[in-house]
Amino acid sequence: MEILNKAAFALCLAGLLTGAAGVFWRLKTAEKLSQWALLACVLSLSAALAARWRICGRPPMTDQYESLLILAWCVGAGGLIARRRSGVAAVGVLSCASCAAALAGASLLDPSVRPLMPALRSDWLAYHVLTAMASYAAFALAAAAGAWRLISSRGAGADEPLERLMIGALKAGFFLLTLGIATGAVWAQRAWGSYWSWDPKETWSLITWLVYAVVLHLRRAERLSGRALAWSCIAGAGVVLFTYIGVNRFLGGLHSYSGL
Repeated sequence: MEILNKAAFALCLAGLLTGAAGVFWRLKTAEKLSQWALLACVLSLSAALAARWRICGRPPMTDQYESLLILAWCVGAGGLIARRRSGVAAVGVLSCASCAAALAGASLLDPSVRPLMPALRSDWLAYHVLTAMASYAAFALAAAAGAWRLISSRGAGADEPLERLMIGALKAGFFLLTLGIATGAVWAQRAWGSYWSWDPKETWSLITWLVYAVVLHLRRAERLSGRALAWSCIAGAGVVLFTYIGVNRFLGGLHSYSGL
């Protein structure tokens, strides 16, 4: 499994380098190679996750190591879809960079398979973690697109594809986060007898949801665009990062047993 993860990381780096060459020097062949590298990365991660599932006898979604692998897979798969739908060449570079960051984080953690706690033995675990990680991946893509918008601004007209990408990623992330919170509530009710307990992770998930609800509302009201939208995407990603990692490190709570 580890060799597949390392292969995925190497493919991300290859995609990042070739994608950067394609974007900065407008080399179509390099851009195509970047897309193929990202696809190969997703396939390698798929094989790694399938192998871990087979060994564990359960979906690989019960600790932070596994959730980072899921996050990397979601970023890669989402990047492929976004590149095809948006036509923005930089998407490949942004996706490879984000995917590589998630895999680098996973490499710092213990990959050992641990016995499941009773609370984790639920089908709702897979629904909850997958939708939550997919939402984080979408928000990461929106933030990366926002950062690129700030770095490479070429005027309102030229930046429209990037803004459409940001909005599309925000909407997808918001929808998926809503599903993640809902499935988490059902799982909590079955595991602990309560849909909501104001656990730190639950509270910060709600804060994250409200932050993006405000961003999307302001955008719909045409009060947020251009650089302000880009900065909002980046700031929102900071809230996501604290919700995902910071809460467990500093606040603890029911989710801390698994590192999710």
